[in-house]
Amino acid sequence: MAKLNVTVDNDLDNVKLESLDKIKSKKKKETNKSTNKKSNDKENYTKGVIEEMKKVTWPSKKSVVKYSIATIIMILFLSAFFIGLSALFDLLYRLVQGWLS
Repeated sequence: MAKLNVTVDNDLDNVKLESLDKIKSKKKKETNKSTNKKSNDKENYTKGVIEEMKKVTWPSKKSVVKYSIATIIMILFLSAFFIGLSALFDLLYRLVQGWLS
């Protein structure tokens, strides 16, 4: 079953149906007519990057310091936890090994 795109003109009486293949071929013809040069692509790319960078909301210095300190504290806490857990398992291993020998 072919997919149809319905285009309605300003008059409500005129309804134009076009197949999806015809619409794709029209778009291909339009893109083939316009010549894309590599330098033009690079300019468009850099303009796009600049526009997107303007939309970025950068964090304040206060929030960066706050979250950095929180990250360092969490790393220290988890390091101490896993070192303690490892020491506990080592102690249990030595106790079990002492009982068996």
